[in-house]
Amino acid sequence: MSSETSAPSRALAWGVHLYTATGVVWGLLTLLAILERRYVDAYIWMIVAIVVDATDGPLARRFRVKEAVPSVDGALLDNIVDYLNWTFVPVVFLWHAGWLLQPAWVFGALVLITSAFAFVHTGAKETELGYFRGFPSYWNMFVFFADILHRNYGPEAGDTPHLITTVALCSLAALSVLPVYFVYPTKAPRWRPFFIWGSVVWTLQGIAMIWHYPDIPAPLFWSSLVFPGIYLSVSFLWTPSVHRSLGASETELDDSAQ
Repeated sequence: MSSETSAPSRALAWGVHLYTATGVVWGLLTLLAILERRYVDAYIWMIVAIVVDATDGPLARRFRVKEAVPSVDGALLDNIVDYLNWTFVPVVFLWHAGWLLQPAWVFGALVLITSAFAFVHTGAKETELGYFRGFPSYWNMFVFFADILHRNYGPEAGDTPHLITTVALCSLAALSVLPVYFVYPTKAPRWRPFFIWGSVVWTLQGIAMIWHYPDIPAPLFWSSLVFPGIYLSVSFLWTPSVHRSLGASETELDDSAQ
C-alpha cells in the first residue's frame, strides 16, 4: 500500500467500522421505542439495524478494512452489535409486550444464554461452506411474527398465543446450540440467487407489513411465511451434507498431521 493511498484507505476503513458501530445507536432507539410502546417506531429502527448489518460486510471487503485498520477486530465489533440488535433488544421486546408465559424473565434468560453460546462458538459461521451453526439468532424477526400472532387472537383465546410463542421460543433457543446448520443467504453453496433475492423480497414484505401495521392484510402476512418456510426446510435437509463436509475436512487435517 503506497503512502499516497494509505491515509484515504484508513479513513474509508474507519468509516466502515463507524458504520457498523451505528448499530448500537439503532438498538438504543429501538429499546426506547419499546419502553414507550411505540412499536411501529421500534420496528422501523430494527429494519435500519438489519440494513446496516446486511451492508457493512460487503463494504468491509470492498475497502479491505482488515489491512487498512488491523488494530480493530471488525468481526468482534459486528458480533457485539448483532448480539444487541438480534438477541438482547428482541428479548426485552417480548418481555415488555407481555407475549410470553410467566415467569417471562426465565424464558428471556434462556434466549440470552443460548444465543451467547451460539455467538462464541468457534464454528458459528462456516462461511466457506455457506452456513450458520445453529439458529442464527433471528429473534427480531421472531418478535414481529409473535406480535402478529397475539394481535390476531382475541381475548377469548386466553393463554394460547402466549403458549405458542413460548414453545416456539424454547424450540429455537435449543436449535441455537444444536449442530443444525442454517443457510447463510449471501454465501449459500447452492441456489444463492434464490436465497439473496428471497431475502430481499421478504424484507420488502416486512416493510409493507409495518406500513400496514397493525391492520396487516391476510394475503401479505401468509405470503410472508413462504420464504422462511423454504429457508428452514432447506436448512434442515442440507444439514447432513454439512456434517459430511465437516467430517471430511477433519479427516484431511488428521491425515496431513500424520
